[in-house]
Amino acid sequence: MAQKKKDPVNRILFIFDASQSMLGRWQSGRKIDIAKKLLSNMVDSLQNIENLEIGLRVYGHKSGYPPQDCDDTHLEVNFLKAEFAVDIIKKKLKVIRARGTTPIARSLEEGAKDFPSDDARNIVILITDGKEECGMDPCAVSRLYQRKGIILKPFVIGVGLDVKFAKTFECVGNYYDAADEATFKNVINIVISQAM
Repeated sequence: MAQKKKDPVNRILFIFDASQSMLGRWQSGRKIDIAKKLLSNMVDSLQNIENLEIGLRVYGHKSGYPPQDCDDTHLEVNFLKAEFAVDIIKKKLKVIRARGTTPIARSLEEGAKDFPSDDARNIVILITDGKEECGMDPCAVSRLYQRKGIILKPFVIGVGLDVKFAKTFECVGNYYDAADEATFKNVINIVISQAM
């Protein structure tokens, strides 16, 4: 019997910004609420995709600011098949509160370690409204893990991000500017279709 070739697993790790700046007003509400709602819809659309596992890492939500806690990044939902992960991620998003600082580089670094070491396409989608606040270099971290072959070039979605910060993300990965809610929705769809 010829062995059926197993399709490689795709893994998507969402890194979600829950820093204090996400409490800012944006369009119809606060950035955090809009980003949560759109991310929930996004994971919903992934539920029935074969060979897909998804996980969720969040930063800035455990420690209030000040003082600054640059280790405030946590894997909230470990990789599970999409069909099981979706509801868990949506429940987790509901209870997350924006409170702390923005350790983007540390979150990318820890995020790269979240992926199991078996052979898979590992994709990072970072959703943020701010810039690195912990003195590390997100570009260097991103390049290192791409070079090691642990992750593909990340996708970065800027939520109402100041234009002058946007440039700083181009070296981290494929940067998409969600200037408003409608664009955010479109960007999410573009990113998912490219990632898959």
